[in-house]
Amino acid sequence: MGGLATAAALSRCLEGVERESAANAFRRFEATRKERTARIQATSRANTWLSAKTDTDRVYGYDAWSVPLAP
Repeated sequence: MGGLATAAALSRCLEGVERESAANAFRRFEATRKERTARIQATSRANTWLSAKTDTDRVYGYDAWSVPLAP
């Protein structure tokens, strides 16, 4: 799932961008994904999210095609 979400977010950030503006698109991509990926990594490191009944919608319910992009 992570690879698909990454590809979707990157695709949305690069949509309609001219080659000269690609650096700004990559900065926007990083700003869009950073908070979510940091949270997922921290949860994985703690390795606790499946040790009890857990709402998995925050991981599996994520739709990278519709979440707001960073400005």
